[in-house]
Amino acid sequence: MRRLAAILLLLSVGALLSAASTDYYLGESVRQLGLRDASRQVSDGRSSERYLSRGGISLYAEYSKDFVLIDGVKVLLDDAIGSQRGHLTVSKRDYDKVFVPLFWDLPKDPVRRIVLDPGHGGKDTGKVNGPYKYNEKAATLDTAARLKILLEKQGFEVVFTRTKDVFVDLDDRPVIATNAKADLFISLHYNAGPAGDTSSDGIETYCLTPAGQKSTNAGKAKSTTGVEPGNRFDTANMALAWGIQRRLVKSTGADDRGVRRARFAVLRTLSCPGVLIEGGFMSSRKEGALIADAAYRQKIAEAVAAGIVDYAVRARPAAK
Repeated sequence: MRRLAAILLLLSVGALLSAASTDYYLGESVRQLGLRDASRQVSDGRSSERYLSRGGISLYAEYSKDFVLIDGVKVLLDDAIGSQRGHLTVSKRDYDKVFVPLFWDLPKDPVRRIVLDPGHGGKDTGKVNGPYKYNEKAATLDTAARLKILLEKQGFEVVFTRTKDVFVDLDDRPVIATNAKADLFISLHYNAGPAGDTSSDGIETYCLTPAGQKSTNAGKAKSTTGVEPGNRFDTANMALAWGIQRRLVKSTGADDRGVRRARFAVLRTLSCPGVLIEGGFMSSRKEGALIADAAYRQKIAEAVAAGIVDYAVRARPAAK
């Protein structure tokens, strides 16, 4: 029945195509997902629209912006919000890969085993915070250890890609998840700006770029737009990334750099849903000091754990 409902949903939205065959009217399409018009706020842009889901999750879109705010969290789009005949429009691919995963039913797959991937290790130190003499490989391993305790308290089984300061090849990390028959893969990282940049900060969460779409980290990502094995989980990837980013931003108060898309090696060949988290900037005067503080890393771990639980609840099969 769920599959039939999804097919009917897409057919009904297809009938709402605007004059440009690749665009949907935003309002008419999100109403098919159960959203309703919401009252404008003083801060809303002149050409903007706001909606609210049955569960109280808000959607805010503004003309020409390459992102939308979902429950106040930035989600980057493949195509900027358009406008036709006085109404905002969204591209079909963004509707399919952003709006449907976040406002429609998820595939019902129980989450039992989670692979945590502490970024870097061994000869690969990752980013380094000079003033605190603290590096990314240590920060990610410590954060993963804290996250493991929290997840196990929730009843999940946890597997690591590394438990000590050793180098693990990027291509080997998703293989560990496959061999472990993982239900989720969480790669933990901390960011850094260009040389000399001590002001860039904020948190961002990446999911695998869907086939045919652009990655949002041009210059770092694989250039192809083809299908990767991990694209089987596009719907779950987006839902997981948004849920974790939402918890991280609300818990830490960090700048919201958004849910983003990339073809990172650790995400491309996954056999389960997965995300890569950049939990702040080691190079930032402000965030570098926070990341070097164990209490802040604990806060990061707690937020990621809460986002995983949110996702697991949503993906849990209905009781028979």
